[in-house]
Amino acid sequence: MVTTASKAQVIPDDQMLSIEQRLALTRRAMSALRVTQPKGVRRPPGPSRRKIVTSAVAGRIATLDFMGQMFSTKPISYARVGPENLYALSDPDLVWEVFAKLDGSTRRSMALQATRPILGNGILTSEEPEHRRNRTLVQPAFSPKRIATYGDQMVSATQRLSERWRDRVATGDTAILVSEEMSDLTLDIVGRTLFGADLTGDTEEISKALSEVLGRFGQMLSPVGILMMRLPTPARRRLVESVERLDAVVARMIAAKQAQLRAGDQLDDMLAVLIQARDPETGQGLSINELRDEVMTLVLAGHETTANALSWTWLELSRSRDAHAWVAQEWAEVGADRDLCIDDVAKLPRTRAVVAESMRLNPPAWIISRRLSEDITLAGYEIPKGSTLFASQYFMQRDPRFWVDAKAFFPQRWLNDAGDFDEKAPGQPRAAWFPFGFASRRCVGDRFALAEATLALAMLGRSWDVVATAPRDVIAVPAITLRPGNGIPARLRPRFAN
Repeated sequence: MVTTASKAQVIPDDQMLSIEQRLALTRRAMSALRVTQPKGVRRPPGPSRRKIVTSAVAGRIATLDFMGQMFSTKPISYARVGPENLYALSDPDLVWEVFAKLDGSTRRSMALQATRPILGNGILTSEEPEHRRNRTLVQPAFSPKRIATYGDQMVSATQRLSERWRDRVATGDTAILVSEEMSDLTLDIVGRTLFGADLTGDTEEISKALSEVLGRFGQMLSPVGILMMRLPTPARRRLVESVERLDAVVARMIAAKQAQLRAGDQLDDMLAVLIQARDPETGQGLSINELRDEVMTLVLAGHETTANALSWTWLELSRSRDAHAWVAQEWAEVGADRDLCIDDVAKLPRTRAVVAESMRLNPPAWIISRRLSEDITLAGYEIPKGSTLFASQYFMQRDPRFWVDAKAFFPQRWLNDAGDFDEKAPGQPRAAWFPFGFASRRCVGDRFALAEATLALAMLGRSWDVVATAPRDVIAVPAITLRPGNGIPARLRPRFAN
């Protein structure tokens, strides 16, 4: 049972919450997160009060410029922004201590709580013990054995995109927006692996709704954005309408899948696995709201992050033609006389290195945050309960203290002496590379995402050159993920026979 902000209103577990009900729950939860900074406590250095105020008013708190100032102060900096005490960590040992070792002493940050009207109480936003229980139920959908079964869908979706490109180029039209193409590809893969369904008929509606939702995500991560979501503005109305459209699609898919399972159909897509998952201790499965929240999390997180990872990778290969020639040699050799399959991922160390290097420089998940549930001492400073601690993949993974030629795109750094790919970033501190987070909060779909990106890049790369028309003009826009600002205009050039 779920109780909304009005205690008299109780929603049965078999009835899906509306976004307005989720907004009410979020407001109530966030009202308990206010924290005051005790007087007399020695604080780390950080941006000036004037800089904080002007950035907050201009809506620039969640920008790379402001965050860059926070993370430039080593090893820890402080800023009071609205109701929050923010601490930015720029030392790998401190990051490891907070996000790995102190995992049980932290909770979701206020910014992440603000996304609950969209994501609900899924594994990205839930607290213990719900998080542990739900992760246990979701994890089997991403086991190595399951990922292997999704390989055919990854391959067929990539082949369909290549065929569309071939038809397009045949008409003389070679211009594309890389972000749009990669978004369509990953949405196709999500639809077929998550729902076991062709979302072609819903693609336009889903894409528009996702674009609106993801565009608002970044605003919701700032104190001003959190406040604006409480006001009846046009932006809030558009967001509510977009989430309602996504909810309708998800509800329809869940109902159809449940009907198939009741009819005795043998299904192995992710949604079927989630519906049939049972808690080993209680024997209970996910409620309709829990299913909705996990599915929405997988759709938004899985679709957006991989699309951005691929988009950034094409851009980096446009910027570095030497790196492109280096990885293209592998594309020409592996499976040259046949179609690639998911088993080939292990045979593509250079492709995996290119993806990893792109994610180092342009991590789709660019920042993580946690809220302290108890007082701690860190780097000689007393950090009070309720404070929010940040670490940034973007800044840590570009830090010249830990990376040779830190701003250079050099995928060879990921290969060991035998030429094999080493995902642990050879020679780097353990928390200088964390594209998928840490410990129990590590992305549940990391293996799926890496296999998907590697396979798609190799399949498309051996048939096409995707050449950005102005690769130096693309800027990074930080929202819930790190997005290419202009969508990356590019030209398609056939490499080999498709």
